[in-house]
Amino acid sequence: MYKTPSQHYLRLHFPRSRFSRRLEDMLLILASRIVSLGATSKDQFDSTLDTIIRETLAQPLAAKSIKNQRTEMVRPFGLVKYSEGLALPGNRLSILSQTQDIPRFFKSFCMRFQFPGGFVKPDRVSEMVAAGVHFKPAQYILTLLKNGESRFGNDFAISAAEMAHFVFNDKRVTVSNESTNNVLTRIVDNRTSGGGIDKTSDVIRYARDFLNYMVEGNLLDELKGMYRLNGGEQRAIHSIIADKSFFGGYSKVIKSDGKWDVEEYKQVDQAWMEYFADAQDDEALETPVSALIKTNANLPDEWERIREMLKHKNTSAKRAILKELGDEGERIAFDYERGEVAKARKDLLHLVKVVSSNGTLGYDILSLQPEQNRRKKFIEVKTTKKNYESDVVIPFFMSINEWSAAEQLGDDYYIYRVIITREKVTIFSIKNPVLQYKNGHLRIEATAYKIVYSTEAGTSINIK
Repeated sequence: MYKTPSQHYLRLHFPRSRFSRRLEDMLLILASRIVSLGATSKDQFDSTLDTIIRETLAQPLAAKSIKNQRTEMVRPFGLVKYSEGLALPGNRLSILSQTQDIPRFFKSFCMRFQFPGGFVKPDRVSEMVAAGVHFKPAQYILTLLKNGESRFGNDFAISAAEMAHFVFNDKRVTVSNESTNNVLTRIVDNRTSGGGIDKTSDVIRYARDFLNYMVEGNLLDELKGMYRLNGGEQRAIHSIIADKSFFGGYSKVIKSDGKWDVEEYKQVDQAWMEYFADAQDDEALETPVSALIKTNANLPDEWERIREMLKHKNTSAKRAILKELGDEGERIAFDYERGEVAKARKDLLHLVKVVSSNGTLGYDILSLQPEQNRRKKFIEVKTTKKNYESDVVIPFFMSINEWSAAEQLGDDYYIYRVIITREKVTIFSIKNPVLQYKNGHLRIEATAYKIVYSTEAGTSINIK
């Protein structure tokens, strides 16, 4: 029974999230609310997050349990950074609010996640620094699996137990950055010898949890406890492997004897939170729908054809197809709308157009209503990409221009809420959102105010 040899053993761990499928919904709701609030007091941020947790719970929880769940979200996922007592949304959370792309959020999380990192208590950080740990798990795992595919074929996969004993808990990897070739050889030798491997849950759980975060990021596919690369995410995989960033602040304040000055540590810890929360906006991490949805997913017929096109092996050809298709949510809505018009009047299909390139219109698709004497139909598309179907309604943003168009166009203005998950694509249609707002079916939360002022509003200050 294989276990990491004791002379190489060092168990790496991090706070575990207990949210599972609910986590996606909470992150999307949190992103929309916190980003709109901007800088808030820490108490206000904590209160807002507590409220979101309560709203998404199937069963009520005690205040202490809600606080524990909040703690398990903030630091591990780098949601905010703190400055002078204020909580500010991190760049990762801001990008999520803009893109509504949950797998992209987790790709960014995996890209920045490292050991040592500020998601554990100082004594654990000290232990890692003293041992010389310098490890980015996503980067190493992706490299390992790519190498495994090269050596053993595209079906190469690895179990959580193997990842724990041969990678996560082995200082030859986490400290010495041992070649993935050597690790692969040990894994395969253990398989062929039939010696088995220790699958004790408490021993392997952190490696398994991180692999599952990579599945959430659409970087890996999981089947019956085995993990393999998601071939549709090559662009993101390459970007993560090529990433050179690493936060080295803790090793500068933790001394060789493992001790540290409390004030110095606080400063470094604040720098860590900013570093971890403010992941750079990398377009390579955007989730291709063709990589997210599964073969047996419930999709519009036209999208099946598009997905086949996107499997094109020629990279330049694939880019040309993506450019032609434009935004994937818009394309799904466009294909659906063409299908609806075709049921009544195929001769009018040429009047259904994607017009999102003209940002001044306030809508993305121009269509028509054949049953109402070819009356025009104006459609704004709002897309969210998730792994699972939502248990709650996920809010979205509208620009002032879009809302103005909705006010002017009334019953002819529609919002198509496109939700893309691994298993299906759904469209929720909202006709005349302004009327729905007046009837109490929509709620609007102000996110910013444009200030137009006159000279009577203040006084001029002469700067000498």
